[in-house]
Amino acid sequence: MATALSLKLARLREMLQLHKHFHTYFKVVPATTPDLVREAQRIRYSVYCAELGWEPVNDEGLEQDIYDENALHCLLMAVKTQRYIGCVRLVLPQVGHPEHFFPIQESCRDTLYAGYPDLEASERGETAEVSRLAIVSDYRRRKNEVSKPISIDLQEDATIQGRRRFPYIPVGLYIGMLEMASFYGIKTLYMLTEPLLATHFSRLGGNLKPIGEAIEHRGRRRPYVMDVEDVLKGANLMLRPLIWTIRRDVNSVLSDSLCPWELEEHIKKKWRQREAT
Repeated sequence: MATALSLKLARLREMLQLHKHFHTYFKVVPATTPDLVREAQRIRYSVYCAELGWEPVNDEGLEQDIYDENALHCLLMAVKTQRYIGCVRLVLPQVGHPEHFFPIQESCRDTLYAGYPDLEASERGETAEVSRLAIVSDYRRRKNEVSKPISIDLQEDATIQGRRRFPYIPVGLYIGMLEMASFYGIKTLYMLTEPLLATHFSRLGGNLKPIGEAIEHRGRRRPYVMDVEDVLKGANLMLRPLIWTIRRDVNSVLSDSLCPWELEEHIKKKWRQREAT
C-alpha cells in the first residue's frame, strides 16, 4: 500500500515538472531553413528507408517527396548533443487544385467519408495533413517500437518501478506540430495513423475523429481529423505548462523567421480569426 502511494506521489511530482524535464533535454525546432528541412529528410531516410525499408534507399541519404516543398517541417533536438532526433511535417493544401490537396486523398481514395477533406476550408488555408512522423531508432526505447517510426502509450509509459516513462519525444513532436499549425492559422489537421496511436494522441486532449474506413498502408491505418484549438485548450491541466514551454520556443523561432511585413500580416490574420469566433 505504501509503495503504491509513493509511486503515485512520484508520478504526480513528475507530471508537475514535465515542462522542466522536457526543456532540460529536448527542444522543438521549426525547420525554417533549407538546411533544417534537410535534417528532417535525413531522419526520415534513416527511419523510412534504411531501417524500415518503406521507401527506396539513395545515395543522398535524404527521404524526399513531392509534398516537401509545400509543407511546414518541425524537428526535435536533443539539447545535450545538439542532435536532431525526431521530425514531423504539415502538408499544406494545393490551393486551386482540390484533386491534389493532401497525401491522404491518394492513400485513402474512395474510403474517405463525404465532406473530407473540407475543400472550402482548404482553399482558405485552414487545413493541413500531419505526415512523416519519425524518431531515430536509438531514441525509440522498447522492442515493440523497432518496426514503427513513432510510438506513444501514455498508460504503459506512466511509471514502471518508479522510473520516469513519460513519452517526451513523441509528445513534444505532437505539441510542436499543433503549435506550428496554430501560429499559421491552421484550424484543422488530418492524419492517417494506427487506430491505437490515435487513441493515445486523443488522451493528450481533444479527440481524433475518424473520417474514413481503415486501410492497409504499412499496417492497418485509418484517417482522422482533429481541431487544433480544441486539442490545445482541452489538454490535461498537467500538460499545460509543457504546452506553454513548447509554444514559447515555437513562436520565438517562427516570429524571428518572418519578415516585418509578413509578421504584420500574420498578426492581422490571427485577429481576424479571433473576431470571427
